Amino acid sequence: MVSAPRCPPGARGLLALLLLLPLPGARGISCKPLELENGRVDLTDLRSGLKATFSCNEGYRLIGTTSALCKVARHSANWDRRLPLCQAIPCRPPPDITHGFHNALSGEKFSFGSKVTYKCDQGFSLIGVASIHCTTKDNITGEWSGSAPECKVGCQKPDMQNGNPLKALDEKMWYSVNETIPFKCSPGYQFSSHSHLPATDRSSITCLADGSWTALPKCTKQSTSGVCEMVPESREFTECGVPLEELRTLLEVRKLYLEIEKLKQELKSQ
Repeated sequence: MVSAPRCPPGARGLLALLLLLPLPGARGISCKPLELENGRVDLTDLRSGLKATFSCNEGYRLIGTTSALCKVARHSANWDRRLPLCQAIPCRPPPDITHGFHNALSGEKFSFGSKVTYKCDQGFSLIGVASIHCTTKDNITGEWSGSAPECKVGCQKPDMQNGNPLKALDEKMWYSVNETIPFKCSPGYQFSSHSHLPATDRSSITCLADGSWTALPKCTKQSTSGVCEMVPESREFTECGVPLEELRTLLEVRKLYLEIEKLKQELKSQ
């Protein structure tokens, strides 16, 4: 029986060192380049080999390993771990609001940067920020940038006789809660009941949470003014400076007077 040759004790360490060295022709072998979609790969040259560290762009979270090593075995080199994934940070669907809606589509997915805008039904006013967007604080979990707004009862355009808003161009049909409208009286009218005050008197009203306005001021005719105070009847202004019931009586008297005059003319012509 032939026994295998034994290595001298000093040669064993040399043999082990040779086994660790790359074989002839193995020089220049390296791992494939790594590309991480929506992320970044940082390479570090260590004594033990090449190390890749993974990170994601803003709005994305890392799913998988944070690093990998390039290992060479004989005539090949491979990364010891699989490439991770950078996933867009998701947000839950935006909250619904009473008496309002947002512009997101049914079944739509929301991720970092997604934005929704709220609007109220007619007759309601938006209280709060109209738009919110998907963001994150820990780069893992998504959350909305703020609370959804509320829709509260608004105030309908006020009808004011002998007065107009100071900003006519801003006039609209519905006003938000706490919104204030400054008014001015028409020429020859004033808000105060004191006739000696100037016609430049101004006042304002504010929309309340129940949909009503604060006390609507009344523009009254100045005693020194030459204009007539209009009296409404059947949506028309027919006479000025006379109460409605008295006006009707005067019209009847005027009608009777004209009929008498007509009758006198007919009698004279006979």
